[in-house]
Amino acid sequence: MISRIILNLLQVIVVMAFSPLVKGVLNRLEAMVQSKRGPGILQPYRDIRKLLHKEEVVSEQASWIFRVTPYVVFVTPIFVTLLIPVLTNYPLFFAFMGDMLGGGFILALGGFFATIAAIDTGNPYGPMGASRTRMVGFLAEPVFMIVFFTVSFVAGSTIPYIVQEAWVTPLSNFFEPSHVLVMLAFFMLIIAEAGRLPVDNPSGHFELAMIDESKILEYSGRGAALMKWG
Repeated sequence: MISRIILNLLQVIVVMAFSPLVKGVLNRLEAMVQSKRGPGILQPYRDIRKLLHKEEVVSEQASWIFRVTPYVVFVTPIFVTLLIPVLTNYPLFFAFMGDMLGGGFILALGGFFATIAAIDTGNPYGPMGASRTRMVGFLAEPVFMIVFFTVSFVAGSTIPYIVQEAWVTPLSNFFEPSHVLVMLAFFMLIIAEAGRLPVDNPSGHFELAMIDESKILEYSGRGAALMKWG
Protein backbone atom coordinates (compact mmCIF):
# COMPACT_ATOMS: atom_id res chain seq x y z
CA MET A 1 0.00 0.00 0.00
CA ILE A 2 2.83 2.39 0.86
CA SER A 3 4.47 1.80 -2.51
CA ARG A 4 1.23 2.62 -4.33
CA ILE A 5 0.78 5.81 -2.32
CA ILE A 6 4.33 6.79 -3.24
CA LEU A 7 3.58 6.05 -6.90
CA ASN A 8 0.46 8.18 -6.67
CA LEU A 9 2.49 11.08 -5.30
CA LEU A 10 5.17 10.51 -7.94
CA GLN A 11 2.52 10.56 -10.63
CA VAL A 12 1.25 13.92 -9.37
CA ILE A 13 4.78 15.35 -9.29
CA VAL A 14 5.50 14.16 -12.83
CA VAL A 15 2.28 15.65 -14.19
CA MET A 16 2.92 18.96 -12.41
CA ALA A 17 6.52 19.08 -13.60
CA PHE A 18 5.86 18.28 -17.25
CA SER A 19 2.58 20.13 -17.84
CA PRO A 20 4.37 23.44 -18.64
CA LEU A 21 6.63 21.51 -21.02
CA VAL A 22 3.61 20.22 -22.94
CA LYS A 23 2.34 23.78 -23.24
CA GLY A 24 5.75 24.90 -24.49
CA VAL A 25 5.82 22.18 -27.14
CA LEU A 26 2.31 23.11 -28.31
CA ASN A 27 3.24 26.79 -28.51
CA ARG A 28 6.32 25.94 -30.56
CA LEU A 29 4.31 23.74 -32.94
CA GLU A 30 1.70 26.47 -33.40
CA ALA A 31 4.47 28.96 -34.21
CA MET A 32 5.94 26.55 -36.77
CA VAL A 33 2.53 26.14 -38.42
CA GLN A 34 2.34 29.94 -38.72
CA SER A 35 5.89 30.06 -40.18
CA LYS A 36 7.21 31.80 -37.07
CA ARG A 37 10.20 31.03 -34.92
CA GLY A 38 8.23 31.12 -31.70
CA PRO A 39 9.40 30.86 -28.08
CA GLY A 40 11.45 27.98 -26.72
CA ILE A 41 9.71 24.95 -25.29
CA LEU A 42 10.96 25.91 -21.80
CA GLN A 43 9.42 29.39 -21.94
CA PRO A 44 6.36 28.43 -19.80
CA TYR A 45 8.73 27.52 -16.95
CA ARG A 46 10.37 30.93 -17.20
CA ASP A 47 6.99 32.67 -17.27
CA ILE A 48 5.77 30.81 -14.18
CA ARG A 49 8.99 31.52 -12.30
CA LYS A 50 8.81 35.20 -13.20
CA LEU A 51 5.18 35.48 -12.12
CA LEU A 52 5.84 33.73 -8.80
CA HIS A 53 8.42 36.40 -7.94
CA LYS A 54 6.13 39.30 -8.84
CA GLU A 55 3.79 41.12 -6.51
CA GLU A 56 0.14 40.14 -6.73
CA VAL A 57 -2.24 43.03 -7.38
CA VAL A 58 -5.95 42.47 -6.68
CA SER A 59 -8.78 44.74 -7.74
CA GLU A 60 -10.73 46.47 -4.98
CA GLN A 61 -13.95 45.17 -6.53
CA ALA A 62 -12.81 41.55 -6.40
CA SER A 63 -14.38 39.24 -3.83
CA TRP A 64 -13.05 36.09 -2.18
CA ILE A 65 -13.96 34.11 -5.30
CA PHE A 66 -11.29 35.94 -7.29
CA ARG A 67 -8.65 35.16 -4.65
CA VAL A 68 -9.60 31.50 -4.23
CA THR A 69 -9.99 30.64 -7.92
CA PRO A 70 -6.25 30.25 -8.77
CA TYR A 71 -5.89 27.61 -6.07
CA VAL A 72 -9.03 25.77 -7.21
CA VAL A 73 -7.89 25.80 -10.85
CA PHE A 74 -4.46 24.53 -9.79
CA VAL A 75 -5.67 21.78 -7.44
CA THR A 76 -8.54 20.25 -9.45
CA PRO A 77 -6.30 18.65 -12.14
CA ILE A 78 -4.16 17.19 -9.34
CA PHE A 79 -7.21 15.39 -7.92
CA VAL A 80 -7.95 13.97 -11.37
CA THR A 81 -4.33 12.77 -11.61
CA LEU A 82 -4.94 10.70 -8.48
CA LEU A 83 -7.78 8.86 -10.23
CA ILE A 84 -6.28 8.20 -13.67
CA PRO A 85 -3.23 5.91 -14.11
CA VAL A 86 -0.57 7.87 -15.98
CA LEU A 87 2.70 6.13 -15.10
CA THR A 88 1.44 2.60 -14.39
CA ASN A 89 -0.72 -0.03 -16.07
CA TYR A 90 -2.33 -1.12 -12.80
CA PRO A 91 -4.68 0.71 -10.42
CA LEU A 92 -3.13 2.95 -7.80
CA PHE A 93 -4.36 3.75 -4.30
CA PHE A 94 -7.12 6.21 -5.31
CA ALA A 95 -8.02 4.60 -8.67
CA PHE A 96 -11.42 3.28 -7.55
CA MET A 97 -12.49 6.35 -5.57
CA GLY A 98 -13.94 8.04 -8.65
CA ASP A 99 -14.85 7.29 -12.25
CA MET A 100 -14.43 9.28 -15.46
CA LEU A 101 -17.64 11.17 -14.85
CA GLY A 102 -16.40 12.21 -11.42
CA GLY A 103 -13.12 13.37 -12.96
CA GLY A 104 -15.08 15.44 -15.45
CA PHE A 105 -17.07 17.05 -12.63
CA ILE A 106 -13.85 17.91 -10.79
CA LEU A 107 -12.35 19.57 -13.85
CA ALA A 108 -15.64 21.37 -14.50
CA LEU A 109 -15.43 22.79 -10.97
CA GLY A 110 -12.17 24.53 -11.85
CA GLY A 111 -13.69 25.90 -15.05
CA PHE A 112 -16.75 27.11 -13.15
CA PHE A 113 -14.65 29.04 -10.64
CA ALA A 114 -12.54 30.53 -13.45
CA THR A 115 -15.70 31.75 -15.18
CA ILE A 116 -17.14 33.30 -12.02
CA ALA A 117 -13.79 34.95 -11.22
CA ALA A 118 -13.65 36.49 -14.70
CA ILE A 119 -17.03 38.13 -14.09
CA ASP A 120 -16.20 39.10 -10.51
CA THR A 121 -13.64 41.82 -11.25
CA GLY A 122 -15.85 44.06 -13.37
CA ASN A 123 -13.38 44.02 -16.27
CA PRO A 124 -15.44 44.07 -19.51
CA TYR A 125 -13.12 41.62 -21.26
CA GLY A 126 -13.41 38.96 -18.56
CA PRO A 127 -17.16 38.32 -18.99
CA MET A 128 -16.71 38.30 -22.77
CA GLY A 129 -14.10 35.56 -22.54
CA ALA A 130 -16.14 33.67 -19.94
CA SER A 131 -19.25 33.66 -22.14
CA ARG A 132 -17.22 32.48 -25.13
CA THR A 133 -15.66 29.72 -23.05
CA ARG A 134 -19.09 28.52 -21.94
CA MET A 135 -20.30 28.59 -25.55
CA VAL A 136 -17.34 26.49 -26.71
CA GLY A 137 -17.98 24.13 -23.79
CA PHE A 138 -21.65 23.88 -24.75
CA LEU A 139 -20.68 22.85 -28.28
CA ALA A 140 -18.05 20.40 -27.02
CA GLU A 141 -20.26 18.66 -24.45
CA PRO A 142 -22.02 16.37 -26.99
CA VAL A 143 -18.61 15.17 -28.21
CA PHE A 144 -17.55 14.48 -24.64
CA MET A 145 -20.71 12.48 -23.97
CA ILE A 146 -20.20 10.41 -27.15
CA VAL A 147 -16.60 9.64 -26.19
CA PHE A 148 -17.57 8.87 -22.61
CA PHE A 149 -20.42 6.51 -23.44
CA THR A 150 -18.44 4.78 -26.22
CA VAL A 151 -15.44 3.85 -24.08
CA SER A 152 -17.68 2.97 -21.12
CA PHE A 153 -19.89 0.73 -23.26
CA VAL A 154 -16.92 -1.17 -24.69
CA ALA A 155 -15.21 -1.55 -21.30
CA GLY A 156 -18.38 -2.18 -19.31
CA SER A 157 -17.21 0.28 -16.67
CA THR A 158 -16.53 3.97 -16.05
CA ILE A 159 -13.42 3.41 -13.90
CA PRO A 160 -10.41 4.81 -15.83
CA TYR A 161 -8.14 1.84 -15.05
CA ILE A 162 -10.71 -0.75 -16.19
CA VAL A 163 -11.40 1.26 -19.34
CA GLN A 164 -7.69 1.40 -20.10
CA GLU A 165 -7.32 -2.35 -19.65
CA ALA A 166 -10.30 -3.07 -21.90
CA TRP A 167 -9.08 -0.83 -24.72
CA VAL A 168 -5.41 -1.86 -24.87
CA THR A 169 -5.58 -5.54 -23.83
CA PRO A 170 -4.98 -7.16 -26.25
CA LEU A 171 -3.04 -4.51 -28.17
CA SER A 172 -5.07 -5.16 -31.32
CA ASN A 173 -8.04 -3.45 -29.63
CA PHE A 174 -6.07 -0.21 -29.77
CA PHE A 175 -6.33 -0.12 -33.57
CA GLU A 176 -10.01 -0.96 -33.91
CA PRO A 177 -12.02 1.55 -36.01
CA SER A 178 -14.17 2.56 -33.04
CA HIS A 179 -11.08 3.27 -30.96
CA VAL A 180 -9.45 5.33 -33.71
CA LEU A 181 -12.61 7.41 -34.21
CA VAL A 182 -12.97 7.96 -30.47
CA MET A 183 -9.33 9.09 -30.24
CA LEU A 184 -9.85 11.59 -33.06
CA ALA A 185 -13.00 12.93 -31.40
CA PHE A 186 -11.22 13.18 -28.05
CA PHE A 187 -8.29 14.99 -29.69
CA MET A 188 -10.63 17.60 -31.16
CA LEU A 189 -12.32 17.90 -27.77
CA ILE A 190 -8.96 18.59 -26.10
CA ILE A 191 -8.19 21.30 -28.67
CA ALA A 192 -11.49 23.02 -27.93
CA GLU A 193 -11.31 22.71 -24.15
CA ALA A 194 -7.65 23.79 -23.99
CA GLY A 195 -8.26 26.82 -26.18
CA ARG A 196 -5.70 25.92 -28.85
CA LEU A 197 -5.67 26.65 -32.58
CA PRO A 198 -7.95 26.77 -34.52
CA VAL A 199 -10.51 27.34 -31.73
CA ASP A 200 -8.44 29.99 -29.93
CA ASN A 201 -5.00 31.54 -30.18
CA PRO A 202 -3.43 31.86 -26.72
CA SER A 203 -0.52 33.90 -28.11
CA GLY A 204 -2.83 36.60 -29.43
CA HIS A 205 -3.01 39.95 -27.66
CA PHE A 206 -6.27 41.33 -29.09
CA GLU A 207 -8.62 41.39 -26.11
CA LEU A 208 -11.81 41.31 -28.17
CA ALA A 209 -10.78 38.02 -29.79
CA MET A 210 -9.51 36.25 -26.65
CA ILE A 211 -11.34 33.31 -25.12
CA ASP A 212 -9.40 31.56 -22.36
CA GLU A 213 -6.70 34.20 -21.93
CA SER A 214 -9.22 36.99 -21.33
CA LYS A 215 -10.38 35.25 -18.13
CA ILE A 216 -6.99 35.72 -16.47
CA LEU A 217 -6.25 39.28 -17.62
CA GLU A 218 -6.84 40.64 -14.11
CA TYR A 219 -4.51 38.16 -12.44
CA SER A 220 -0.90 38.97 -11.64
CA GLY A 221 1.93 37.50 -9.64
CA ARG A 222 1.23 34.20 -7.91
CA GLY A 223 -2.41 34.11 -9.01
CA ALA A 224 -1.47 34.38 -12.68
CA ALA A 225 1.23 31.71 -12.24
CA LEU A 226 -1.24 29.24 -10.72
CA MET A 227 -3.85 29.96 -13.41
CA LYS A 228 -1.32 29.35 -16.19
CA TRP A 229 0.15 26.30 -14.48
CA GLY A 230 -3.24 24.73 -13.78
